[in-house]
Amino acid sequence: MSFWHSPVRTSVLLVFLASPLAAQEWDSGYCLLAPIKDTNLSFSGRELVKEVSVQLGQAVHAGEIVMRLDGAGMPARYERSLAELQHAERAMERADMLGRVMIAEERDQREMELAVKVASAREIELELERLNLRAPHDGIVVSIMVQEGEMLEDSSAMRIINLSQLLVEIDVPSDRFGRFDAGQEVQIRTESGAVVSATVVFADPIIDLASKSFRVNAVLENADREFVAGTSCTLVD
Repeated sequence: MSFWHSPVRTSVLLVFLASPLAAQEWDSGYCLLAPIKDTNLSFSGRELVKEVSVQLGQAVHAGEIVMRLDGAGMPARYERSLAELQHAERAMERADMLGRVMIAEERDQREMELAVKVASAREIELELERLNLRAPHDGIVVSIMVQEGEMLEDSSAMRIINLSQLLVEIDVPSDRFGRFDAGQEVQIRTESGAVVSATVVFADPIIDLASKSFRVNAVLENADREFVAGTSCTLVD
């Protein structure tokens, strides 16, 4: 369940609206700050965790290996597959060097066998790569669900979030519908009282009948991590 739809939202809202200024600005729109990139790194299958390469709170870069799984017996399968492929390639090369004339049927058979071995080696290579869990984007490790020696089976292994940009999720009253477009700058007031600019990336084309409001998403730059994900804000007219 997201923070926006959780019971915690109600508590945050009540505390935040205790400020007279915030209460006045509520009529313009209430919002929450959330990470734009928030990923649970998962694995489909069942493998033993061989190595956890990072620690909680560690910064990681996109493509960096953060966890290695065991894949018992797979490296040996890959070596055998490569050996068979190299043997088939050398046999074809020797035949060509000796000028041996092969009937079309025999050459087709050799080429088919070679193609099968290439495909087999590539398949095992991809399976081996799956055992290296990589960071999907730059970010910070905020949760590690399994440790070395434990079994990972069709579940999440690690959570990585990027806080350099925050998603501003704004709940706007229906009387302001049609006033927001992608690329537009909006002003928001954070819990600390700071008024900052965010860029609209999405405005809901429909109004929610139950709440008489619509959603607007904006992006807030946060390279210095001045603003905290999970906190609330208000839209400033």
